[in-house]
Amino acid sequence: MLQSIATTMKNLEKNNMNALFVKTKEEALAKILESIPENTTIGFGGSKTLKQIGVRAALEKRNNKLLDWGNAKSGKEIAEIRKQSLFADVYLSSSNAVTQDGKLVNMDGTGNRVAAITFGPGKVIIVAGKNKIVENEAEAVERIRNIAAPATAKHFGKKTPCAITGKCMDCTSKDRICCVKVVHSWQRNSGRITVILVGEDLGY
Repeated sequence: MLQSIATTMKNLEKNNMNALFVKTKEEALAKILESIPENTTIGFGGSKTLKQIGVRAALEKRNNKLLDWGNAKSGKEIAEIRKQSLFADVYLSSSNAVTQDGKLVNMDGTGNRVAAITFGPGKVIIVAGKNKIVENEAEAVERIRNIAAPATAKHFGKKTPCAITGKCMDCTSKDRICCVKVVHSWQRNSGRITVILVGEDLGY
């Protein structure tokens, strides 16, 4: 295990979040499935990492209700699923960055993902590849502005300057996807948030 991962795990635990390490995305999927009982409702944050792991396909084979707005057919349906996800039993997501001092740093367009991570679902599982580990909050913001956000905007065909230049231009575009920043530096409810760190590069 890399020292950066060991340090991150130690400080996540210090900040009252469970921390697990697995070497591969296959092991990450197994841990997720172990952690989620059948017959529960599961919400999803938009996540390239979860798609790479194959979480949805695996859960579709079980008796779980999946609230995944990624397959919605209209803006109204997307909004409704995002609201329902706040009441899910379990919420699955990645994080834009995880700091070595034990913080989760995320930026959202609408805020639905950070809202669910913050409050609502009784259990939250965050999966993050080793590429998302940074030293501190300042590096986390830089990572989001110049790596995660531009790649995500380009992937979704957003008409933002960062999708073209590959770095944040602090725009006022209607397509802007980094409208809300939330830093989780402590989890009040012990055991509510579990962070699974993966020894591979995953997501943006």
